[in-house]
Amino acid sequence: MLPAYVTRPFRLYAVFRGRSTRREYWCFAAVALAAMLLALIVAEALERALSLGVATKDLMVLLYLPVVAALGIPGLAVKVRRLHDIGLSGWWLLIGFVPLIGGFIDLFFGLKAGDAGENRFGPDPRATEPVADAPASVTVG
Repeated sequence: MLPAYVTRPFRLYAVFRGRSTRREYWCFAAVALAAMLLALIVAEALERALSLGVATKDLMVLLYLPVVAALGIPGLAVKVRRLHDIGLSGWWLLIGFVPLIGGFIDLFFGLKAGDAGENRFGPDPRATEPVADAPASVTVG
């Protein structure tokens, strides 16, 4: 069973309100990157094995588009919730489009610690986040 911080972005597919932790955001990013790399590897393997006469680039696009479509909305949603966690409006995700510095600012936002306690976007998600490796309670009788 996957931890809640890995599955939560998919359960909250298109929820743009509330807050998300750094762990949740970066785990989603890792899953998305792995899915995109897998699509690329499968496209390359199919092209080599089947000699379809279709360029790898075309096959990669056919496999890549469904992955991007499936991960696009939850990716935007988790990014907006991550911005909410540091006290910023979701509109700040547009900073990533600024040439040269936008990517660095976006990275900083992803790495910055969230606001402690409740902020204008909701309660602190770390206060309600389940612990992944919580020890089982032991009763001695």
